[in-house]
Amino acid sequence: MPPVLLTVTPESGAVNVTDESAIFTFDVIVDDRAGRAGNLASSFLVSPNEGGTVVSWHRDRVEVRPRRGFREGVAYSVTMLPGVADLNRNVLRETRVISFSIGPTIPPYAIHGRVFDWMAERIAGDARIDVIRMPDSLPYVGVTDSAGQFAIGPLDEGTYTVRALLDNNRNGLRDPNEMWDTTRIVVKGETPFVELRAALRDTLGPRLLTVAPIDSVTFLASFDHVLDAATPLTRSAFRVQRADSTELLIARVYTQSEFQRVRAAREAAPRDSVAGRREPPTTGAPKPSLPAPARDAVIELDATTPLLPLASYRVTAIEVRSLTGVARTSERAITIPKRDTTRAPGRRP
Repeated sequence: MPPVLLTVTPESGAVNVTDESAIFTFDVIVDDRAGRAGNLASSFLVSPNEGGTVVSWHRDRVEVRPRRGFREGVAYSVTMLPGVADLNRNVLRETRVISFSIGPTIPPYAIHGRVFDWMAERIAGDARIDVIRMPDSLPYVGVTDSAGQFAIGPLDEGTYTVRALLDNNRNGLRDPNEMWDTTRIVVKGETPFVELRAALRDTLGPRLLTVAPIDSVTFLASFDHVLDAATPLTRSAFRVQRADSTELLIARVYTQSEFQRVRAAREAAPRDSVAGRREPPTTGAPKPSLPAPARDAVIELDATTPLLPLASYRVTAIEVRSLTGVARTSERAITIPKRDTTRAPGRRP
């Protein structure tokens, strides 16, 4: 059996607290080398958190406090996350949160929200949440549950910067290969709900990596970074030229997912024109309010200017923006192979 949490002091909801630490008492000795990141300290959070958290192990008792001590007049929350274990490594899966104030009142507000792994379009459990109060930069911290949801508080009215981080190594820092998102929210009169969509956000603009033909009038352009979801791909963002600099006419530009849907609809249209069937409703886990940002673009040419076998072309992406809004112009050359590329998409020879 995992450890049983017997008592927590101070009690949740207490005001005018004078304790120097929050104390968690268990029915057995807990393992000081077990926890979410291989140590007991990783299973406890103090919010707001200035200078880090000090976790002291006393066999069946764990004391938790901010490194700089509790600040007069500030309300705190202390969270015990799943991961506490006994000496036989029986792990406690319970989450326990207490809120108390070093002053006479506890603020009534919080920030609630949900975090998504945007690229996978799925909820992100165990994501780190940082909430910074402006203008004094008082840092609050939390994590998402298995449903990707979080609640950070208690908070006063004010302006806050909220960041979600998929902290793979759990060091509390945003490393270059980790996905994140941030927003600014005003808390006034009610508890707001925010949606955060974590993705890799590079400080450089996206660059064309490859250009590959699909058929005689369409080709796939792939970038090294995801593209700005708020900026639609248009014909003006691309230029296709022959070796003699003659420009080809671009009819449409799709994301790859859009092109696949359009192509499937075209192929299914003759079979479904009479039946008029409807797609069944989908149910399941929540999805982000915006589809995942694209890394590829499908450029469809006008039928009067197709791609010719063995001909060379230059494709230019003009001021294409990344998720962070950085624009970049890049180009790639392509030579159309000798094989027959004039078949309709998806049709077998």
